[in-house]
Amino acid sequence: MPGLLIFIGVIIVILNVLAIKKVDKSFDGALENAIGNINEYDIKLGEVRREFSESIIKLQRELMDIRESMEKSVNISVDTEKIYDDNKRDNVLVDLYGNDDSDNDTSTSIDKGNSDKVQEIIRLFSEGLSVEEISEVLQLGKGEVLLIKDLYIR
Repeated sequence: MPGLLIFIGVIIVILNVLAIKKVDKSFDGALENAIGNINEYDIKLGEVRREFSESIIKLQRELMDIRESMEKSVNISVDTEKIYDDNKRDNVLVDLYGNDDSDNDTSTSIDKGNSDKVQEIIRLFSEGLSVEEISEVLQLGKGEVLLIKDLYIR
């Protein structure tokens, strides 16, 4: 029995010696060989790759910032356009009907001056003039002319 244990011990020692010799062929050995064989162009290539990847990361960040700012500006412009359109419509109605009461029925409160303006716009549309031409002739805003057209000419 002791001979068997000595035999197994010798085999284990031999296998370990072979494993130690294989270390040169392992990853550590390959890494040491690669480090020893680095040329100047390999170093430059590595620097170029690093700079390129940093540039791509910067571009991606800038694109994300631009996307976020565009989404914010679109939301802001949509909100301001809605507010502007609402205010413009209210101003046109006040100019057209001559009052600022939103509680009153505005269709019954058209005075003679505004009625003449409406009749003139209807006449110019019947002559075939465009919205721009009518707004220039009567010195009115295009929005007002379009509103009168939508309300009275159907």
